Amino acid sequence: MQPMNSKHFITAMSIAALTACSHIEPLETPLAQSAIPHEAPLTDQAVIADTVGRSPVGASALAWANPSTGSAGVIEQIDASTDGPDGCRRFVTSRQSLDGMTRFNGVACPSGDSWKLGGQ
Repeated sequence: MQPMNSKHFITAMSIAALTACSHIEPLETPLAQSAIPHEAPLTDQAVIADTVGRSPVGASALAWANPSTGSAGVIEQIDASTDGPDGCRRFVTSRQSLDGMTRFNGVACPSGDSWKLGGQ
């Protein structure tokens, strides 16, 4: 029998050490909870209406984002609306989503403590 040289000894010890470390335990992670309570995910329309409602008439280049859907966009302009109830505002916005980029005109009106897009 030949004596084991140091290279073979190191290889054998490395294999033995790796074998001892190969036991796999399931990964347990706590469930992440949002710090902000909400009843249902926000729609893009609700985020856009809220952004228009919180911003002054005449404002432009207002970024909005919806973490519930991943959509985002820029409100290009907000003007006072002459067609609709008092306090309504016309706006133009873009919307980038998984479906692509769209641009549309809309009307947001106050509704109680929040804002809604016209026709909602």
